[in-house]
Amino acid sequence: MTLDNKKSMILKKFLPLFFIALSTFAMAEEPAITNYKFYGFVRNDFYINSRQNVESLDGLFQLFPKPIELNSANVDKNAIPQSEMLSIQTRFGLDINGSTMFGAKSSAKIEADFTGFGANFYVLRIRQAYAQLNWEKTELLVGQTWHPLYGNVIPTTPSCNNESPFQPFNRSPQVRVKYNLSTSLSLTAAAIYQMQYTSLGPLGASSSYLKNALLPNLFLGAESKTNHWISGIGMDLKTIKPDVELLTSASAVIYAQYSIPKFQLKAKALWGENLSDHRMPWGYGISGINIATGDSTYTNFNSISSWMDAVYGTKWQVGVFVGFSQNLGTNQKLLADFNGKYTVYGAGFFTKNQQMLDRLYRIAPHVSFNLPNLKFGVEYELTSANYGTLRSTGRVVNPYIVNNHRVVASISYIF
Repeated sequence: MTLDNKKSMILKKFLPLFFIALSTFAMAEEPAITNYKFYGFVRNDFYINSRQNVESLDGLFQLFPKPIELNSANVDKNAIPQSEMLSIQTRFGLDINGSTMFGAKSSAKIEADFTGFGANFYVLRIRQAYAQLNWEKTELLVGQTWHPLYGNVIPTTPSCNNESPFQPFNRSPQVRVKYNLSTSLSLTAAAIYQMQYTSLGPLGASSSYLKNALLPNLFLGAESKTNHWISGIGMDLKTIKPDVELLTSASAVIYAQYSIPKFQLKAKALWGENLSDHRMPWGYGISGINIATGDSTYTNFNSISSWMDAVYGTKWQVGVFVGFSQNLGTNQKLLADFNGKYTVYGAGFFTKNQQMLDRLYRIAPHVSFNLPNLKFGVEYELTSANYGTLRSTGRVVNPYIVNNHRVVASISYIF
């Protein structure tokens, strides 16, 4: 018998045994993924505005109306209506439940939509991507998800902006730990970085300001959950480095929600400094010059924002949202340049005419028709903005009001 024949006989004899042993070992091991769920929706939105607005996503994410800007014919160039229909809110995601590891239940989420920017138009964009471990009392989350200031209490409205800029709006990479003190009370601590929702500064919107400061955005909060109530408080601390000098900003939030089967009442209040990374106005401005280095120093704008949302119904659902925001001015006086102009980094400031947003109101009644796989929604928004000429205190003089009337209609096929 040749050597090749002997090798062939050995392979025929032992190879099946090898695969049987391998499959037996694999069956003995706990599977890495126990189950998963694919979800999402196909969504189309139509909107019409009575004037031009500060916005993103081609107007789908609307914030507040622009101020009056007169052209050479003494006509307000922002008093131009607009309308659009978009499908970019279409979304899909995957929830994964994994095996037990380190004594904790493991899980993960991947979620994306089509609101990213590309060379041609909107492209696939990551929304959430995180892994999570859950012990009996402790939860560890690592990855991108909603910022803790966004929270578990949010408005229920057909509009995709979740009623920004009254409600913080931010998804960011983070490491977050939640500890359950009891069945109803928990503490949350998080270290957060910036990616898609970034601070404003000399380079425009960029994650580099937080990155160069080395410290992550820090959050600490407490939340209570019972059968009908959710309530909580939180503190947020963020340090950025626009160029050479550091700027530290603090914020505080309080919220509550009451729910019964056909009715929800929600409210949130936020005091904050430099919340531009949450799609909110009033960031920070130049307050002086460091004599030793010649570099700019900065001061925060302070603001308060609050909202309330009431919703009734299940199949037919009606509700109304009411929001209010106020600029409280700066911690230190702003420094004017040789032309008497101030430098501010934040939404709501218009450098050319030195106009600053000072106050915002919104009332938005809405109605939705909900089926298991289909949802229709219509919302009317009246957003009223007070503008004036900026002064060194961060407040304005000679205020006036501009209004935007907006109607949003959406249809979603849910799977």
